[in-house]
Amino acid sequence: MFKKWFAYAASALLAAALVIPGFAAAADDISFKDVGGTFWAKDEINSLVQLGVLKGYQDNTFKPQAPVTREEFAKIITSAFYLDLPASDAPQTFVDVGRSRWSFASVEAAKDFLTGYYPPSGKAFFDPTGKATREDVAVALVKTLGYQPDDLQDADILDRFYDSEDVSPNLETYVAIAVEKKLLTGYNDYTLKPGNSVTRAEAASLLYRVIKNSAADSGSALTLNVDAPETVASPTFYITGDVTKGADVTINNEKVEVVQGAFRVGIRLEQEGTYTYTISARLAGGKTESVTKKVTFEKGAPTLEVKGVPESSDKQSITVSWTVKDANDSSPDVYLNGRLQYGNSATVTLEEGDNVITVRAENAAGKTAEVTKHVAFTSGGPVLTVADLPETTDKETISVSWTAKDKNDTSPRVYVNDREQYYGSTTVTLKEGVNTIVVKATNSLGKSTTVTKTITFSVGTSTLTVGELPATTDKDSVNVTWSVKDTNDSSPRVYLNGKEQYYSNASVNLEPGPNTITVRAVNKLGKETTMTKTIAFEPPAPTVTLLHAPETTASSSISISWSATDKNDSSLKMYVNDKQTYYTDYTATLQPGENKFKITATNKYGKTTDVLYTVTYAPEA
Repeated sequence: MFKKWFAYAASALLAAALVIPGFAAAADDISFKDVGGTFWAKDEINSLVQLGVLKGYQDNTFKPQAPVTREEFAKIITSAFYLDLPASDAPQTFVDVGRSRWSFASVEAAKDFLTGYYPPSGKAFFDPTGKATREDVAVALVKTLGYQPDDLQDADILDRFYDSEDVSPNLETYVAIAVEKKLLTGYNDYTLKPGNSVTRAEAASLLYRVIKNSAADSGSALTLNVDAPETVASPTFYITGDVTKGADVTINNEKVEVVQGAFRVGIRLEQEGTYTYTISARLAGGKTESVTKKVTFEKGAPTLEVKGVPESSDKQSITVSWTVKDANDSSPDVYLNGRLQYGNSATVTLEEGDNVITVRAENAAGKTAEVTKHVAFTSGGPVLTVADLPETTDKETISVSWTAKDKNDTSPRVYVNDREQYYGSTTVTLKEGVNTIVVKATNSLGKSTTVTKTITFSVGTSTLTVGELPATTDKDSVNVTWSVKDTNDSSPRVYLNGKEQYYSNASVNLEPGPNTITVRAVNKLGKETTMTKTIAFEPPAPTVTLLHAPETTASSSISISWSATDKNDSSLKMYVNDKQTYYTDYTATLQPGENKFKITATNKYGKTTDVLYTVTYAPEA
């Protein structure tokens, strides 16, 4: 970590020199030709050059606007932060940074801070000659300083920059911390330019801020809290604690992992005895704090926990379970009421009254743990639940359903009105009036539960629906339709004007004038429903149409034809000049001048229609 760097003496820091390929050694005079008195990063460049962190070129230039590549920046943070270099045979992480490349050791050392690129498929690459961007550098500095995502105080700090959306989504938190900790600042135009490449001048400015911040951290207070047991019966225990963020922690001179200022270390002991542990914390500035803990290891009896034994029960059998733990014996023997067990549970059959249950665990060292419990067994009757029934019904039968459960009998016997049942429901036929239904369940121990229900059966009539009929009609017959439903009879008998019917419709012949139509339905219980309808039959007169009847003719005879129809009579009587005819035409001898004819049609109801016809006979000269 970067903070370790400041644990060294100041003289070591001043002697450190950063050399990037292509950088020449600087002269003692640090007034570079291209870093004038008004150059914005002059002070930062001069300070880092004086510290030996950066150097200029032999031509007395610094080249402040020259970009820094990703591998060059990896070299910067590796050297400046004293990162651990990989072994000579360390595996190659990135496909484009091989062992023969000058930056291999620096890239491998800095890969957790200036990470590479990991495509969904294929090998990871680092892009060593690519330009190090401002967001790359910001993330690397935040990680080397040991800041964590939850160190961010102002989650909206990037909103002050117009181009905050240009920050890579997965790096937003780290860039925000860099801005909040003043490791990275924006430009005068309120932009951050996260994707811009970092110049040598910007790198100097960023490193200078990091050094100042870390130097300030070296004056921080150091707090160390440690928790460890005084005695343990198990060979494994934990030392836990919390420490000031950024501090390193060791236990008996071995470094342990610290996450967000907290640590938890598991320790396993082999032999009984007392052990001493020294827990030390150290800040980068050199501050240290130590705590000493003594832990005594003594093997003890097994730890036994018994479950499944209530104080009282109405179940004849219970399942007793146990868990037994022993730090020094992986399989202690367990006895239930003196009988050796081979699992972690057993079924115990109870007797009426008080029952004593004793579980004992014994380890290989002969140490035992015992748990004794009492359970009182009182048997009861089945739990009988009968579904709700209506208080009254107009149905002759009703379905009665139930559930019967018993803790000591999987199949209690059930009776409905003293008749044993074999299913969960039955149909009961009712009598008119009040009916009592008794359901009883009896278990194998002879205990019974009874539920009584009362229901009143009121016999109802059929529901009769007669199709619509017109108030009047000119037809001598009408089709009458009906439908009938009955709760207790699937086929009630139906009568139409006193005559039993076997279908759902019938034709009724009408007489002129009012006609009464009565439909009656009678169910098997003798309840009947009657509906009466009235329809008036008004027979119409026939219709006569002349077919051949010229107005004038030069012939002395003429043939007259017609058509005659009637809605209720297919055999009309026809007359021509009051003389009955049996055809639909008539041949007449004419007299010169006008000849008059009357065609008459009469139906069976006495309704008559007359058609008058006049033809003029004009003989040829």
